[in-house]
Amino acid sequence: MRLSRLIPGVVFATFPLMAQDTPAPANNPEELRSSVRDWIETMQKIQKEEDNWEKDHEVLKGYKEGLEKEIEDLKEQIERAKIRKEGGDKQSLDKLTERDRYAAAQDELSKQVRVLEQGINDRLPLFPEPLKQQPKVAQGIDALQKGLQLTSEKQAEDVSKRLFNAVELLAEIEKFQQGVHVHSELHKDDDGREFKMQVVYFGLSMAYAVNEDGSFAQVGTPEASGWKFTKRNELAPQIQALVTSATSEKDANFSQLPIIQP
Repeated sequence: MRLSRLIPGVVFATFPLMAQDTPAPANNPEELRSSVRDWIETMQKIQKEEDNWEKDHEVLKGYKEGLEKEIEDLKEQIERAKIRKEGGDKQSLDKLTERDRYAAAQDELSKQVRVLEQGINDRLPLFPEPLKQQPKVAQGIDALQKGLQLTSEKQAEDVSKRLFNAVELLAEIEKFQQGVHVHSELHKDDDGREFKMQVVYFGLSMAYAVNEDGSFAQVGTPEASGWKFTKRNELAPQIQALVTSATSEKDANFSQLPIIQP
């Protein structure tokens, strides 16, 4: 699918339908002011959720860059220590000091990797199932959770491997966040009936789903406990048009859909 052309069309097209969702023109100034306040509050909440994700992303990015530099410095220290060890007395004071410095650095690196792993693990509920089911991501999550189960005595083992896994996992998450993705999933309605749905994910922020005949539609948003999908059958025609546009090789069309409030 051609995501680069689809994303701008969909983003700009949300504004017309937001206007459709807004109540009919107010009969008096007070009703108009109330409607404007409600709209402003909704947009502020959406902006707050987007800002929170950007802040979390910047924190994790900072961890990644800092730890990558630190592990490279440690590798250089280890190589220098090996050279000095071959040419000197193993029991010399300099050797003991260097060993202690290396041990302290290794311990600090292990702690920082643990912080990075825990930060990613805490945000797993925000990741949609199609992302978590990708082979590289599923493998990375499994390795990450095994690393979190290590005792404090064993946390320094394979610390470079654990760091590499966390960095790779962040890269896959960021790749998903930057795109629009269409997946086939099974969803249930309020009566427990199961439907095969086409689900369009806008990164990690929102999703729209519809079944084949357009009789059942949902919108989804991430929550602390996981993704929640809510029935919105009135949006079925627009979501069907969105799916067609997202999966077609033809020029992208505008799809008017509301921004979903988290």
